[in-house]
Amino acid sequence: MITLSLITILSLTLIGLFITYNVGLRMFPKVRYKSYDPIERCEEYVYQGSYDKVFVGSGLIGELDHYLSEGAFNLCFPYFGSCTGLEIIALSGKVPEVVFIETNYIFKGSDKELVTRIFEKQWRKLRQVAPSFLKKNRPDSLIKSAVRQLSNARRPEITSPDFGRLNTEELDRFYRIYNEQIDTHHFGYILEELEKHLEYIRAQGCQIVFFEMPVHKDLYHSKLLEYQRSTLKALFNDKNYHWIESGQLHDYQTIDGIHLTKESMYRYANFLMQNKRTLLT
Repeated sequence: MITLSLITILSLTLIGLFITYNVGLRMFPKVRYKSYDPIERCEEYVYQGSYDKVFVGSGLIGELDHYLSEGAFNLCFPYFGSCTGLEIIALSGKVPEVVFIETNYIFKGSDKELVTRIFEKQWRKLRQVAPSFLKKNRPDSLIKSAVRQLSNARRPEITSPDFGRLNTEELDRFYRIYNEQIDTHHFGYILEELEKHLEYIRAQGCQIVFFEMPVHKDLYHSKLLEYQRSTLKALFNDKNYHWIESGQLHDYQTIDGIHLTKESMYRYANFLMQNKRTLLT
């Protein structure tokens, strides 16, 4: 009887702590905006925040986190790109007022493994009801985050170097990749999915804006980007789709052909934000 009572008390205590923790998370949601990994970033958008402007793209727009205004969110995915973000938006049903689409990595398609993980049926309801099931709120994630913050606090602040010298080996590597034979059949399949998600999003009253991140001039005129650029503009060329064009894409410096230096990122982000304000007024 004593053992049973102890088990009952322990069970009730754990249930109470679980409920209290989840109520606390709902009242004071834990935000770790600039250190999200792809899963946390998706979960924040799908299960927590409400945003009226969303940027979707690859790791090339990761630094935009520092320039976005309140009410905007950056669904960026290193090694993949905009198709993943658009699929996340469409499947979640949380359609913003405006979605800005980075076009550079459309050809990568969608990260199906990540999408499946985010929308697992057996976990989706639990994540909606109990925020403790979100990755950023799990005890192991909280411990890692605390350790990282303590470590960073003790470490002397070092300014990250802004590599002004172009890594020509990386540029050559990207040049070879971007000038390989294009799999037009696979790209056609990617465009079909992209168009399906965009039609759904647009039907909900969302404005669609395309933009291209600056790259080295040798890559800008590569087979892949020339083909992708012309195909996208031919497909999405009516009044329902807007394009932010820059006549000075070659005025920006990269460290490897595709990633902008900090100074160039600062200038391009300001250009993008200015055009965003002009377009939406």
